[in-house]
Amino acid sequence: MAMKIRELNYFSKEATKNVFSNGWMSLASVFTVIVSLLIFGVFLVLTINLNYIAGQFESDYEIILIVDENCSPEQTEALKAQIESVEYVKTATFDSKTTRLQALKEGMGDNASLFDGYDENNPLRDWYKVTLSDLEQTDSVVSQLEQIQGIAKVRLNKETIDKLLSATSLIARNSIWIMIALGLISIFIISNTIKLAVFSRAKEINIMKFVGATDWFIRWPFIIEGVIIGLSGAIFSLLIICFAYSGIVSSLSSLGISFVSFKPLSDMTGYLIPTFIVMGIVLGGIGSLISVRKHLNV
Repeated sequence: MAMKIRELNYFSKEATKNVFSNGWMSLASVFTVIVSLLIFGVFLVLTINLNYIAGQFESDYEIILIVDENCSPEQTEALKAQIESVEYVKTATFDSKTTRLQALKEGMGDNASLFDGYDENNPLRDWYKVTLSDLEQTDSVVSQLEQIQGIAKVRLNKETIDKLLSATSLIARNSIWIMIALGLISIFIISNTIKLAVFSRAKEINIMKFVGATDWFIRWPFIIEGVIIGLSGAIFSLLIICFAYSGIVSSLSSLGISFVSFKPLSDMTGYLIPTFIVMGIVLGGIGSLISVRKHLNV
């Protein structure tokens, strides 16, 4: 199977010649790759963004630590270092009762005067808003936080955490299997399309077999031809996905949708370019290999 430079040059020339000589058939194969990879690409983009959004929700989720009202300002300030020393605590942000009361007033607008009597006798409590680096460690972290002297109560929405973890796990667990299934379906479709082109040259293959050409000598031009077709389709589908993704994200941003943010295209290309190149080579190469196999049994 090892190829010399001269043989590779010959196979490449034959493959390129076959791509152009088969005209419409090659174009149909490229179109099939484009459609297959577009379907695959749409799902890949959705999966990446769902994981990205789930990660945002996880990183933004806050546990509230209510400070004991008997703590002095110095003791309250000292709590920050103790909280941040707990493993898996990412940030600890202090939110004073004075600041929270002011925020309530601003939120009430013209009715802010309803809170005027609470400036000197503020019923609110100081607290820390804590985010974690790994939500799966929530129970362990909360258990440690509750032991810190000066923390009166830990407030968290356990149901929300469970839903976030369940959604993230579901996406990670199922996405790989769906992508494998889409890849296999694409190989099947492409191999059948390329098979038509191979069938038109069955007589040529038979003659090469009868004059003593090895199976791999016959296969390589078809495999390289499939790779050329696969790469061509991958490049076109990649460009379509990138332009469409950029346009959709820009449109959503212009509409002021701010409760979720999508992964930037510059970051997406790091996933898309190598994936599409590999998929194009694999789909085209394997599709051609499957297509030419039965014509070698003479």
